[in-house]
Amino acid sequence: MEDRGLEEFSFAAIAKEAGVQERTVYRHFHNKDELLKGLWHWFQARVRYGGIPRTEAELLAQPLRTFPAMDENEQLTRAMWASAQGREFRLSNVEERKAGIKAAVRSATQGLPDRQARWIAAVIHVLNSGAAWETMKDYWGFSGEEASKASAMAMELLLNAVRRNVPPASKLKKGG
Repeated sequence: MEDRGLEEFSFAAIAKEAGVQERTVYRHFHNKDELLKGLWHWFQARVRYGGIPRTEAELLAQPLRTFPAMDENEQLTRAMWASAQGREFRLSNVEERKAGIKAAVRSATQGLPDRQARWIAAVIHVLNSGAAWETMKDYWGFSGEEASKASAMAMELLLNAVRRNVPPASKLKKGG
């Protein structure tokens, strides 16, 4: 997959790489969707994903753990990020991820109108993503470790700034 991309990821290619017959792969994965789901879970373990963050501490720790691991699995990470299948996987649990991020930033955004709290959550989501890792790596020459520190610092600064600048709820216009 790292050599050919996800588009050419197949039962035959896996069997050949593993040195087994194709039917052996089918015994474990009945169809390509199951195979790709298995690949997604395997990938998440390789990059130390650790699940959807639900607290601010989990959120701030995630890039520190995952971005260096993305460097260790760069070709695979890029394949998962750039391919149609990778996009499908990311979208398959997007509502759960959004809910986790909203929960993680709730204490910082609790005085904001819903729309503004959503904006903060969306920016945090971007900072804690493969897109942030890839941008900092490709455009700024950062290592995964350096990108992880920049991402975690930016998220923490943003959340602290929101906490300091949130006016009392009675002074906020509904919807921002």
